[in-house]
Amino acid sequence: MNNNNTHKGLAVAIALLTTACNGQTPEEKAAADARAVAQVEAIQKIKPPVQPLELGAVNPNVRRLYKLGSSDCAFATDPNPGAFPLLIVGGPKAVLLIDGEPAIFAADNGSPEVAAGVHAKYVGRSYSAQFARQPDRVTIRDRFERIVYQAPGTLSCRG
Repeated sequence: MNNNNTHKGLAVAIALLTTACNGQTPEEKAAADARAVAQVEAIQKIKPPVQPLELGAVNPNVRRLYKLGSSDCAFATDPNPGAFPLLIVGGPKAVLLIDGEPAIFAADNGSPEVAAGVHAKYVGRSYSAQFARQPDRVTIRDRFERIVYQAPGTLSCRG
């Protein structure tokens, strides 16, 4: 076999392999893939603007629907006696009214208790609620851990 023909054959084989890989060497393809992954990761880190949160008072119908009794704890921002609370906590769950719809939160059992059976943190699908005592206040955070609502009030438990 002619040495010149061997070099031509090798050159043709390399050209065919390079063409089969869309004209990219394995190193070029790896670099392009790394750039694409970096672009996707950068886009995923972009946080949407904070959405305004409209909380409503939890009325007795919502309490009945979610089997929350009058002995459960309630957080109220309205100091008037008899006003409906903003949040009801009953055992392992809490209920808020967000944008007119009930939202269920589960107790974060790893958080400390701020009152008998009431944990400091409750987690929902899109939000989390956190209680603090002395002075009493509730903080609602979105899924990006940004504060979307915070208010002083009174956490009262009957039972």
